Amino acid sequence: MIYPWQVRQWQQFAQARAQARVAHALLLTGMPGVGKLEFAHAAAAALLCLQPRADGHACDTCRACELRAAGTHPDHAVLTPEEDSDSIKIDQVRGVLEFMVLTRHLGHYKVVVIHPADALLVNAANALLKTLEEPVPGAVFLLVSARPGRLPATVRSRCQQLAFLPARGPALSWLTP
Repeated sequence: MIYPWQVRQWQQFAQARAQARVAHALLLTGMPGVGKLEFAHAAAAALLCLQPRADGHACDTCRACELRAAGTHPDHAVLTPEEDSDSIKIDQVRGVLEFMVLTRHLGHYKVVVIHPADALLVNAANALLKTLEEPVPGAVFLLVSARPGRLPATVRSRCQQLAFLPARGPALSWLTP
């Protein structure tokens, strides 16, 4: 779902995707509750879709979209803290990095959503940094963070940043019944 205050960011992303110029790492930032994670999932769906719509959104009908909706797409992963932790650990990152170097099964991209990215422990962030410095072709990392300042500057500098700050008008019109 794309909220009204995310239209500009979506257009920027959709244009980059249409021109095959998607950054290998996008850092989605903004206050909690502005829809960064929803945007990341919509972007992942669009990247994995085999027949994206003219507006850049996933078609939701192709084989890749069916697999993604079922949670079984072989080119999609989500990295979050384990159940018993508030942190993303280095072993989790290493697992995702191993996944990213495998050959793509469908389409042009392998996509990992990392949420919240600021939960990466220092060693985990450093392990991710090596891949961000030398990205695998077709690999896209979508890092979602309400506190990007907690990420190492070296990680932030290797990501294209999309900031989400709801404009008052679109937010109020969306909230008003």
